Amino acid sequence: MALPLMSYKVLTFGISDVGLVRQNNEDTWAEVPVIRFFALADGMGGHQAGEIAAREAVQYLCKLASKKLEGLQKPALKDSYHILKHAIVQVNKAIYRMGRESNELKGMGTTLCCLYFHEEGVIYGHVGDSRIYRLREGQLEQLTKDHSLLCELLDLGQIEEQHATEFLYKNIITKAIGTEPHVTPSVAITDFALGDTFMMCTDGLSDLLSRKEIEQVINQAPSIQQATEKLVQQAKEKGGHDNITVVMLHIVKENESENLSR
Repeated sequence: MALPLMSYKVLTFGISDVGLVRQNNEDTWAEVPVIRFFALADGMGGHQAGEIAAREAVQYLCKLASKKLEGLQKPALKDSYHILKHAIVQVNKAIYRMGRESNELKGMGTTLCCLYFHEEGVIYGHVGDSRIYRLREGQLEQLTKDHSLLCELLDLGQIEEQHATEFLYKNIITKAIGTEPHVTPSVAITDFALGDTFMMCTDGLSDLLSRKEIEQVINQAPSIQQATEKLVQQAKEKGGHDNITVVMLHIVKENESENLSR
């Protein structure tokens, strides 16, 4: 178990690319650097509804996180966990209400994932199939578990892991923000250490690159910026049929220079 760090900072680099097929980019991400909070979303819906759902979800979640977590009296780790879980529930209600009030936005929804770096640990949450990974000592671990039909069938043993990539309905998600009046997000706490790199991404990356391929790119790149650029490039080389968003977060000492070298 890594020890919590009292003095650290998070170097950040992200790219959101429309890809090679889609006309619109329905992915978005944002950060609140002062509280080390990061969020990413992948919208869905006709016309521009997906873009709106993703943008509004991320902006509202960042607003709630800032309001509840910023300030001198920082909440304890467990309290922060409950604050973020409740915030995601509130975001879902807001996006659902927007979709109900407008015919143009009817049926819109979005995935959502977030990371909050507390002094005592990292809180991460998600709804849908946008993912969060952690690279530690060269080993990449997927922290989130997709809310998807494929994942449920794998858990039930109805599909074998080696056949997962051939599954025709692998992009069907079983939970989303805004499609139902209530959603239960998956939220958890993990540890972190100097040198750890966390990554958030949409399925425009994870559908096309395996965990091992992602791991190799990050390990071989001299900086998180170059790793991010290389991952997006490789996803496009493999078809780029969806929007591709990758956000890298690297933990360094507070007094370390403001460059992305690892």
